[in-house]
Amino acid sequence: LRSIIQGFGVRSEGDELCVSTTPKDFPQRKHNLIQAILAVNDMFVMGEESVLQLFKEDVEKFLKDKNVAPFRDFKLAGYSGFDHKFDFAIQPRGDKPEGVIQTINHLTKDRAASLAFMVSDVERERGKGNLAAYAFINDSDGSVNSEHLSALTAYGIKPIIWSRRESEVSVLN
Repeated sequence: LRSIIQGFGVRSEGDELCVSTTPKDFPQRKHNLIQAILAVNDMFVMGEESVLQLFKEDVEKFLKDKNVAPFRDFKLAGYSGFDHKFDFAIQPRGDKPEGVIQTINHLTKDRAASLAFMVSDVERERGKGNLAAYAFINDSDGSVNSEHLSALTAYGIKPIIWSRRESEVSVLN
């Protein structure tokens, strides 16, 4: 928990997550606080194959097993001026641009919208086609809303459903 919130520049005071800011930095700090809250929420749902590991760790192990070398906790600046923290980044491969990967334990409308904003904001800064985006989605509870998947796809984010990861991992190579 401490590692996750510190990665967003957030601190814990008792049962509260807090940030300090100035009027100038308020939008970025608010964004970081919201991203920290989403990341903490994701922390509480485990991957189906490993009760002891968080889903993000399951994804990292899977990527390494498939010879995809991820960088953890990768920040990129967006057109808005916000910094966006992605769970992983991967180097450009062949004709594929640099990639970012976000792990999502429970795909909700808000989580899909947040990731779509992050990716589109970074793409607007870097130029369309200069970033590949992927979302590993935990479906261990058996359900993933197709409308939420469609929203990700509409923004150029390739969803990789955890139960189908073996057949879908080829998009990363």
